[in-house]
Amino acid sequence: MRYLLDTHVLLWWLTEPKKIHMKAQKIIRDRSNEILVSSASFWEIAIKKSIGRLTMPHNLLETVAIEGFKILPIMPDECIGVADLPLLHADPFDRLLVLQAKLYDLVIITRDARIAEYPAITVWA
Repeated sequence: MRYLLDTHVLLWWLTEPKKIHMKAQKIIRDRSNEILVSSASFWEIAIKKSIGRLTMPHNLLETVAIEGFKILPIMPDECIGVADLPLLHADPFDRLLVLQAKLYDLVIITRDARIAEYPAITVWA
């Protein structure tokens, strides 16, 4: 299966993995699964770091690569496509993740109840 990590799940995995539900931990650890991280998550982390809302893990890109996660780029048509999503969630980063999951048949691993309101498949983290 192919899974997309929500930004908070990525950060928890790298810093506090025990915060993640055991089922989601097993999915992430299972090397037969493809785990993706959207470029939107790196952008969100950088913005939140710049405004003092979080500390960015050291060597983030290198650590993601070591974990075996693949990076999902943001395409222009995805940015435009977000406009067609129902406005169930105001966070632009999460809306982009929902759209990417829909377009690429990905399951989102998240603990965000608003993401779970979209018809995309989610796994509770």
